[in-house]
Parts: sequence; C-alpha cells; structure tokens
Amino acid sequence: MTQDKTSEQLRREWVQHPHFRYRQCAPDPDQPLRMVGDPELHIGAHHGPDAWVPEGQKERRLREERAIEVCLNCPVMVQCDAYASSVTPDGRLAEPEGVWGGRRSLERHKALIRARVAVAAAPDRVFQTAQKQAVLRALARCWEPFDVADAAGMDVRTANWQRSQLVRLLGLPKSVSRMRLLAAARERGLLEGVDLVVDDGSVPALAPPTKVPATESPAEVPDAVVLPLRRPRRPRVRVMPGQLSFESLAPTAFSGVAA
Repeated sequence: MTQDKTSEQLRREWVQHPHFRYRQCAPDPDQPLRMVGDPELHIGAHHGPDAWVPEGQKERRLREERAIEVCLNCPVMVQCDAYASSVTPDGRLAEPEGVWGGRRSLERHKALIRARVAVAAAPDRVFQTAQKQAVLRALARCWEPFDVADAAGMDVRTANWQRSQLVRLLGLPKSVSRMRLLAAARERGLLEGVDLVVDDGSVPALAPPTKVPATESPAEVPDAVVLPLRRPRRPRVRVMPGQLSFESLAPTAFSGVAA
C-alpha cells in the first residue's frame, strides 16, 4: 500500500487543522472525563476494547456505535481517519486499535488488506483489442455465458476467458459483480455510447462454470468433414524365398500313423 504522505505528516495535518479544537471527542470543559460530543460517554470511549473497564462483546459493540455517532458530527473526521488509517514504515496502521474517523479497527484493517492485494489497473491500450471490446459491449447487454458469446461473435470458452481478463486488467477482485465491472469500464471511458442493461446487482462478472454441450452429430458442426468408415486391415505376412508355409507343416486328415 502506498501513500503520498507519511503518518507523521498526516497526524500533523489533523492536529494543526483549524477545527481540531472543536473535535467532538475532546473533553467536556465542565466534565473533563466526559466527551464534548456526548457527555454520557467516557473520554476514552474511542479507544480499544477493555481500555478502561472490562466489557463484553455486546457492551463493546454498543460503545463503538456511540463513538462512531460522535465521529459523524466531528469537523475533522476525514483528517482523523486519514491519519489513523495511514501506514507506518513497518507496514502497520498508525492507530491499529480503536474507533478513528468513524471506522472501527476491524474495518480499517480490512481496508489495508484490500489495498495490499489490489491489482493496479492496466493502461487503456490493453483494452483496445477487438475481442475485449466485443465481450465488454456484449456484457453490457446480457450476461448469460452463451448469450455473451453470441453477441460477441465468438465461442463461449473464449468469451469467458476474456471476461476474466477484463476483471483482472481493471484491477477488480474475482468476486466482483457485473454491474461493478461495467461501472469501472465506464469510468475508464470504455463504454461510451453503449446502452447498459441493468441487473439487480447479484450477477457475477465472471461466468459460472459453463459446460459446452457435446456435438450429437457431425451435421451440427460447421464445415465438418465426414470420413468414411473403413474396415481394419489385417496385417500381411511377408513371404521370403525358400520359406516353408504354415500349411505344409500342419497335419492333414489323410496323414497316416506309424505302426
């Protein structure tokens, strides 16, 4: 994961922000141990679990939800999140525990993992091949594997492979939906002037395992060449000069028996 500024620079921007003094998690002037954004909350409500008193999972969840509500009304929430979610030189979050910028620790860690495994999107020129453009435009109109292949003018295996290539080149995860793929393509200017058929958001961008039906007869295969069936030929024995035949060695019904 890369970032333009260091964690220390982002922390300085947060602390030196003109509205930092008005942050909602600051101590209440009348009750120093209470939060100005919610006087019923302890000043340490944003910190990690069991920071002040032991608590169960349900209590911790409720505390975090109330802390997030305080964040949503804070004028420096964005700067707070930018600092806490930044990455230190050793690859850790600047603030690995607690609620910062309206997000729990688990949410910020998941975002860090997604950023690490994300694949950078490929340049526009790699999408200019005829097959990729055909599959992308076909996918904008339909999504069933054979329908996409027919609309793109290619066999279903090739169309499915091109769909997987589009997902990879756009830097999207394999579990991405069709609508998200098309949105990413539209953002890149790859679907200009193309009408989009909307689905309910549950259709995957990648085609499910597609079984290509076996051909029942040669007539169904375009330009099929039907070869005539031939009876297998028996191997021939080459006769060498002076070689005795097998028939001469076989006994006959008229051969006598020695007395």
